[in-house]
Amino acid sequence: MHTSSDFPYGVLTLDTHHMGRTHVVASYVLFGDEPAIVDPGPASTLPQIEAGLAQHDMSLADIKHVVLTHIHLDHAGATGGIVERNPSVQVHVHTRGASHLIDPSRLLNSAAQLYGDQMDALWGRTVPVPQAAITTLTGGERLNLGGRTLQAYDSPGHAKHHLVWHDDESGAAFVGDNVGVRLPLLHFARPATPPPDVDLEAWLGTLDMILGLKPRWLMLTHFGGFNDVDFHVADFRKRLLHWADLVRDGLASGLSETELGVAFVAQAEAEAATLSEEERAAMTQQSGAIISSWRGLARYWQKKAAQ
Repeated sequence: MHTSSDFPYGVLTLDTHHMGRTHVVASYVLFGDEPAIVDPGPASTLPQIEAGLAQHDMSLADIKHVVLTHIHLDHAGATGGIVERNPSVQVHVHTRGASHLIDPSRLLNSAAQLYGDQMDALWGRTVPVPQAAITTLTGGERLNLGGRTLQAYDSPGHAKHHLVWHDDESGAAFVGDNVGVRLPLLHFARPATPPPDVDLEAWLGTLDMILGLKPRWLMLTHFGGFNDVDFHVADFRKRLLHWADLVRDGLASGLSETELGVAFVAQAEAEAATLSEEERAAMTQQSGAIISSWRGLARYWQKKAAQ
């Protein structure tokens, strides 16, 4: 297994040091005639993006494209700030997520219910993206970055507005959150299943699609690139299905949601018991609070039952 610091060619991994911790949020710079940033991260870490670019004699003025896997704040929150600094940047996003870039108020209000007075420290100043700067996609499109080509794939599961981007040149698949979160050098992939859009059937189809691309690298926003593709997807799939079963069976048990949430968190923590305290803290920061993953899967099963 290798991490993205080793490879792939022409891709730079920037550690944004979210909340001062390493290996939480990665942003990727694609070099070439039209440099691009894949998932610039939250607005709170934009200074770290600028510092990382400067180490390679670049600035935001050199960036021609922002390529988003999805519009959650930890992936896309810095986008408006980048466009403010460089109005010529073109932003590429799933058509289902574009409205939340143009007007992020609903996204921010939803996040504020979870994070309260931590919003500014976690996510910074999230500003709107002008509609003229946005190109929308549904999957199937090819994005030409001046000689470098990315193929967009619709990839629901974690979110309905999720895209996977495959880079022909490096063989890297930028997968956002669709294969979970992982720390460099660890053989452990944890799901992130927050509400409201978890769709288990669609997610399993997305995993099959990713394997069908035969990527040489999986580029995770949380965190880094991994070339043990078959292992990673299998480990993630196994844990995702296990978590889904735990939540489904718990909901049928008659226990209260509070009791079920406590038991689920305990199970997830037990799975990570061999990790160091620092590794467990980093992984939880990557995936968000474990109870949020319980809520996302519970919402999925409750919607299924209602249908």
